[in-house]
Amino acid sequence: MLLASDSGDLQAVMNHHAKSFSWAARFLSSSARQDAALLYAFARTADDLADEEYLGTLDERSLRLSVLRELAMQAGAGSGLAEDTGAMLRHHGVPNSVFGVFMESLQGDAGSCYFESPEELTRFAYGVAGTVGQMMCPIIGASQAAAPYAVALGMGMQFTNIARDVVEDAQRQRCYIPAQWGVSPQALATPRDAIEREQAFAVVARLLVLADDFYAFARSGFETIPQPNRRAIVIASTLYQAIGHKILRRGAGLYWQGRVSLSALEKSWLVIRCVLGSVEAAASTPRDVWQQDLAHLALLPGFPANA
Repeated sequence: MLLASDSGDLQAVMNHHAKSFSWAARFLSSSARQDAALLYAFARTADDLADEEYLGTLDERSLRLSVLRELAMQAGAGSGLAEDTGAMLRHHGVPNSVFGVFMESLQGDAGSCYFESPEELTRFAYGVAGTVGQMMCPIIGASQAAAPYAVALGMGMQFTNIARDVVEDAQRQRCYIPAQWGVSPQALATPRDAIEREQAFAVVARLLVLADDFYAFARSGFETIPQPNRRAIVIASTLYQAIGHKILRRGAGLYWQGRVSLSALEKSWLVIRCVLGSVEAAASTPRDVWQQDLAHLALLPGFPANA
């Protein structure tokens, strides 16, 4: 875990743990890149406390998450990762309510987790990732009008992460794919035969189709981001979406053979195409995910107004 916010350490954390986003971050302005690295390092530290059992018991990790939250939200606190992150977010005018939802969502994710409905899935994805999109908006110089699209992008990335981590999550007693989609956590983690594999992969594919809807909606708002930071966000969304498309291309026969990632060559090719402006539009037509998928979140503290 990272305890201080040395700029070299922050970039190293991003390079090691956020291999796709770190490629995109190279295209951010220097100030945005530094602040994004700080936010990522804090989020990674908090996420590790939620996920990693070797860091302590559930009660111990929950307490440490509470301490991180308090340190970050106390104006004028000392110098450390949490304090520096809080000061940076206040400098950019990020509301405490958005940061609070992020931390509460991680604390709720620290134990076993099973979702019954799609609404539970979207609420979780907003809490742990859509809020990060909101916090990134002022860092990259985007106006408040960009918030709905930033939320959608963060959530689309989270859906991609969930889709490729089903087996790993199952080992931690977690299943984020809604039970209402008709496949049990056990079948998702270790399907017994070819038929069960196809059924399990169908709901993974369903989640990736939902992710594509969110990427498409997010992309429709990219003009709200000033250059050069817009290019970085285009690259980040393209790389993450490509992970999902690679999962779909490989299909059910290969899904349970290991976690999917992009090779350096695949990333390089996609980055070049983004820079040249030759990446195709999202496979999904931008639909109003704000009304169709996220209307039930409207009363959450910090949730942005309708797009």
